[in-house]
Amino acid sequence: MSAVATTLPGGLLVATVAGAVTDPTGLTGDILAGGVPMPRPTVVDAVDGWRALCPPDASVDDLDWWFVTDTDVAATTRIVFEGLSFPASVFVDDVEVATVTSMFLPVATTVGPGRHRIVVRFGSLTAWASTRRPRGRWRSSLVATQGLRWARTTLLGRAKVYGDVPAPVGFWRGVTTTDAAAVVDLDVHADPTTGVVTVRGRCLDPDGTGADTATVTVRLVDPDGRVIETTAEVTDGAFTTTLTVARPRLWWPHGYGEQPLYRLTAATADGAATTRTVGFRTLTVDTTDGGFTLVGNGVPIFARGAVWTPVRPGAVPDVPAAIRRRLHLLAGAGATMVRIPGGLLPEDAEFADVCAELGLLIWQDTMLATFDPPPDLDGTVDAELDTMLRAVSGNPSIAVVSGGSETVQQPVMLGLPREGRTMPLIEATLADRAAAYGLPYVESSPSAPPGSDAFPLRPDTGVSHWFGVGGYRRPVADVVGADVRFAAECLAFSIPPSPAAVERHFGAAAAAGHTSEWKAAVPRDRGSAWDFEDVRDHYVAALFGVEPSAVRSRDPERHLQLGRIAVAEAMATAHAHWRTDPRCGGALVLTAADTAPGAGWGLIDVDGDPKLPLSVLRRVWAPVAVLVRDAGLAGIAVDVVNDTATPLVGEVSLCATTDGGSVVAEGVAAVAVAPHGSVRLYDSEITGVFRDLSDAHRFGPRTADAVEVVLSVDGAPRCREVFVVRPATEVVVIPAGTLQAAAHVADGCWSVRLESSVTARWVEIDWPGWTPADSVFHLAAGRPYDVALTPAAGTDHERGPRGRVLSLDLAAPVTVSMAP
Repeated sequence: MSAVATTLPGGLLVATVAGAVTDPTGLTGDILAGGVPMPRPTVVDAVDGWRALCPPDASVDDLDWWFVTDTDVAATTRIVFEGLSFPASVFVDDVEVATVTSMFLPVATTVGPGRHRIVVRFGSLTAWASTRRPRGRWRSSLVATQGLRWARTTLLGRAKVYGDVPAPVGFWRGVTTTDAAAVVDLDVHADPTTGVVTVRGRCLDPDGTGADTATVTVRLVDPDGRVIETTAEVTDGAFTTTLTVARPRLWWPHGYGEQPLYRLTAATADGAATTRTVGFRTLTVDTTDGGFTLVGNGVPIFARGAVWTPVRPGAVPDVPAAIRRRLHLLAGAGATMVRIPGGLLPEDAEFADVCAELGLLIWQDTMLATFDPPPDLDGTVDAELDTMLRAVSGNPSIAVVSGGSETVQQPVMLGLPREGRTMPLIEATLADRAAAYGLPYVESSPSAPPGSDAFPLRPDTGVSHWFGVGGYRRPVADVVGADVRFAAECLAFSIPPSPAAVERHFGAAAAAGHTSEWKAAVPRDRGSAWDFEDVRDHYVAALFGVEPSAVRSRDPERHLQLGRIAVAEAMATAHAHWRTDPRCGGALVLTAADTAPGAGWGLIDVDGDPKLPLSVLRRVWAPVAVLVRDAGLAGIAVDVVNDTATPLVGEVSLCATTDGGSVVAEGVAAVAVAPHGSVRLYDSEITGVFRDLSDAHRFGPRTADAVEVVLSVDGAPRCREVFVVRPATEVVVIPAGTLQAAAHVADGCWSVRLESSVTARWVEIDWPGWTPADSVFHLAAGRPYDVALTPAAGTDHERGPRGRVLSLDLAAPVTVSMAP
């Protein structure tokens, strides 16, 4: 016997007309001859040649798909299908052995020694949904096929708002085979007060019965490599044991402290092992005055980040690497949370492990979205949540469980009375399941506070989806009066990817805005007469005072850049306000990443590269940040925010300059910011003089064109922000030679010094192969700025960076020179 789990070999992918073949005996030689190789179990659209099996006018859901393979096993072997799309059936040697009731639940079977033919039939969802079933009390706004309320499946590829992509039909998760006893259903609880780690689990023989192994060895390795080990007796295939950690180290969200992790292993005598990432932390929710703020280890956490979109198995060759890269980009930008929304796909334990390493909290929706869930499926949905939470039990990143996405909001928006929209599943069953794992629970995202009569549409109470700035086209200043307490979704815009990505996928910017290929990726609410590109253009017009369509017709590159910047400004303004508003507990951008090439909602494009707004959010989300804003008659407000666990002692310097670089006010103020605290100053407190730097009094011409604020710690700059007083509607063309950019190296580290004799706005560093520490910022006239550069893997560090500097104000890009 082998203690190492393997997978099924590759095989053949075959397509048949829906319902034409019901079992493998109907797969004739002619049908099999028309198949294509499937090198490994995966989704249909990841297989080369799959489209040749699909009629031009058919979707992947319209056909029955068959995976056929032969496998040889030397001993009784258990085959576990971790994720099969719905509907599906598994056949062994032409006999049906398992039926999929939910794509979110694994199915398993056992085979004896010898050679076996394994066939999986992925039935047509279109045909399945054509059978009439009882209607719900309300209609979903996401899809036309209302019968999908009965299907425990994803809406990815079915609801166009998530992208015009194929549905994940096939093996959306892996397949494992083992011929040894295995540890399964591991349930871990780590108590930060006592240091006690409680471990429960089962041992299964390959035939699926409780293993008769005598013991299981449970080992816990702490962050320093020290080992705690115990042996658990197995009774009737189950075991329970505890380990005690002396002085457990607390895990903190990103920026608030360290992320010490413990590695737990439970192994049978023959070496079959299950591992788990474990961390110690406390987590509660402060709902004072109808709010929603996570409190980690006794400290209020401002949750910022994005709504996660899955990496489709058919989109990239290495899904785990793509997931890790996207999570690193979010954490590197200062994010503290990702939300896995209902209606898409849950992630696995490895995803949670990466989040734990990076300090990213996870908000986990149940896989429900807008439908009226049939009571007949309550047990299935509960089992799905139990399976998800057990797989990540003990992992400190799991923070909130929700009863789905817009599950409560949908009937409210359709005008149903309270008695017509009760759902015991999310009101009680799922709440009890979350409580069993010690996790905070909300009935839905969005939802009102427990016991409240408020509608889930209000941003000033409970958890909201706030699109005042965004889809509802409210002024950006509306963020101040909206009183958002916690936005589990917000700020959805059609965000263009980088110029390089536009050229790579569409040939040129001229394709943007009107071609069918471009529009396929632009989100649109079902039934609406507008899309989210219209939303973006609305804010372009509001910020820059231009007609977007006129700009696009003459200069499509500039049109896209105006859109990127307008989105970035809206997002930065909103998040800066929320971060300094003690009533706001967090806000998550919709979404983290695109599912298809083009201008989707994502902060990250389909190739895994950051879009422009993420560079701007990076300054606002940073654990230590300087936030500068126009405070009207009070002047320029400067907030210094310190999320970290250590006191911050330093100086804040302010320098206000005219457009030509003359200094009109400057000063330095000492600051001391407590751990997890903030301090607010005003320009007059820093300079000691009144200069009307915000141009609020308007006694005459503007006093200053730009105000630079720098936070220094131990004499070294830590954070920097520039507030440009000049309205964005004022067009300035900076001639050649006005902005200088010179790269230099010191102690083996490259950086670039930027300096302009006039104020330059939205300065972007574009150097392939190098990542700047900051980008898309303003330069105050006469104020030099040094930006560190980090080479990507494979970049010739010795050769140095080669690139350019861009700005909306520049007549032409600036080529970087090499400093002597």
